[in-house]
Amino acid sequence: MRTFVVILALALAAASANLIPQPGFPDGRIINGYEATKGEAPYIVSLQSTSSSHFCAGSLIDNVTILTAAHCLTNKEGQAVCGAHDRTNQQDVQIRKFTNAQYVIHEKYGGGVGPNDIGLILLNEEDAFDLNAVSRDGSNPVAAVGLPSKTFEGTGDGCLYGWGRDNSGLLPTNLQKLDANVIGYTECKNALPVTSSIAETNVCTHTSGKADGACNGDSGGPLVIKSEYVDTIIGIVSWGYTPCASTTYPSVYTGVASFLPWIAENRKAK
Repeated sequence: MRTFVVILALALAAASANLIPQPGFPDGRIINGYEATKGEAPYIVSLQSTSSSHFCAGSLIDNVTILTAAHCLTNKEGQAVCGAHDRTNQQDVQIRKFTNAQYVIHEKYGGGVGPNDIGLILLNEEDAFDLNAVSRDGSNPVAAVGLPSKTFEGTGDGCLYGWGRDNSGLLPTNLQKLDANVIGYTECKNALPVTSSIAETNVCTHTSGKADGACNGDSGGPLVIKSEYVDTIIGIVSWGYTPCASTTYPSVYTGVASFLPWIAENRKAK
């Protein structure tokens, strides 16, 4: 009986520990999101293993360059799928293979949760995505997302895209979106624990008291601001506090505007 009590106590302690918010990478969730309209984010890329298993997201910034999180770039090889709504449907999509030799990871990224979580996948010219392709419904299924200006202030209404798990924990096959409130560095820092690895190069989303402000979307995926003419990527999904469905801390993204010189330099290096 004594042994049983000890084991039960240890199990309860472990369960309690798992409920304590901890910084970590998103487990592929879009909490309180909803299904996107097919074709509304033609720049999002599903990064998949060679067995077609989705593991991260990215964004196409030109026909040969995919922008994503550095912590996503760990597989030796994979495939980039662009033009997908249903991530399991390979009809009417463009698929390009890549290896780790095509990765560019920020030289100051230290691994794990922290700043400088940004990377590129540089496709070969012969594997360039066709940005002029026309789908059977007359739309352009693949396009590049716009980059922000240096003057972007990092606040306002944003939109997050990804194939993340919903509130029930199920993994939807169709692209999801979340309307998100983008907040500034000071507000974000004040809303996070004092031990957080937040940097001025980060962008955050947060709705006070709501779980949709934490751990949203797929790692590496795009946080954009939308206009009549172009979607502009302002953040790359980096990290948040887990467990995702109950934590009300802000979500943390790599702020793209802070890395425009780095992006430009490494695009040219190809």
